[in-house]
Formats: sequence, C-alpha cells, structure tokens
Amino acid sequence: MSLAERKLFVERWIRSPLKVASVTPSGPELCRAMARAAGCGPGRRVVELGPGTGPVTAALRAQGTSPEDLLMIELDPAFADHLRLLHPGATLVRGDATRIQRIVHDHGWDGCEAVVSGLPLITMPLSVQARVVRGAFSVLAPDGVFVQFTYGPFAPVNPELIRRLRLKPRRHSWIARNLPPASVWTFHRLP
Repeated sequence: MSLAERKLFVERWIRSPLKVASVTPSGPELCRAMARAAGCGPGRRVVELGPGTGPVTAALRAQGTSPEDLLMIELDPAFADHLRLLHPGATLVRGDATRIQRIVHDHGWDGCEAVVSGLPLITMPLSVQARVVRGAFSVLAPDGVFVQFTYGPFAPVNPELIRRLRLKPRRHSWIARNLPPASVWTFHRLP
C-alpha cells in the first residue's frame, strides 16, 4: 500500500469513522484470505462491497478475477475516484450497498459467484445489515458465497438474520498478523 493510499484512508476515516470503521486498510494476509474464501478465479463473477482504497480488490485480481468479472460498489466519492484509476477495466458504481440487487441488474449481470464485503456490517443497524445481506444473497448463484471479515470473535452477521435467511456461517480463517487481528467468515445458503 502506497503512502498516498494510507493518507487517503486515514483522511476518510477521520471524516467518517463509523462508515470506514478502521484506522488502517486491510493487511495483505487478510486480503488474500478474503480472495481465497471467495474462490476467485477466471470466469467467476465477484461483487465487492465497500472496497475502500482497494487492497482486497488487488487480492481478488491477483487470484485470477478479471476486470470484466468484477463489480465494485463504493459509497465514498474519494475512494471511488481512487478505485476508478487503479482498476479501469472493472465496473465501479458509486452507490449504496443496500441497493446491490438493482446495481447488479442495472449493469447487465444475471448474478455472481461471490459477494465480498469490506463493510462494517457489525456496526450497522439490523435493518441496514439485513438489506445488505438479503441483497447479496439475491444476486448470488445458488451455491454462491458471501464473504465478510470482522475484528470481533463472533460471526459478523446478526444471529437472528442468519436464522431468518437460513445461512450457514463458517469461520474460514483467522489472521493474527493483521492489524488488528481479523477473522474471515463465509456464509452459504442452507439447502
């Protein structure tokens, strides 16, 4: 991560700490774990929610996700401008992740194999969290995966929402060398 990207991240965090939720971007090990959990590879479509300065995006690309198979949804205008320069072939939408279903369909996608989230879901009101997670599963293929990281010890999706949506949570990995340490969780639909 460049000094300019770190500076941009800290500036955006100072401006809106609850939306950015961390004072530092995700570390490289966490980003690689997110990409592995998503099962990235050629021909697999991925929607990324809240990519920020793009460290997870870079890991998705390094794992084989092509630009045309990547749709990023970023609310912050400064982050969106930065991402547009870094990933010119990918689709970038400056918008709200609660509108994922409309955004995906408006861009001509029938769906995707993975939704990877860098959003601070755990800090969101349940109603907002529900709109994001429901929306993600509305665009995922039946065997698709929702990937989310957290700094806490528990699943980053509300247990009531997990029950209501019939999801199967699994801690995919724990990254002790991230600052702060983080866990990557995957969520699949129960059959």
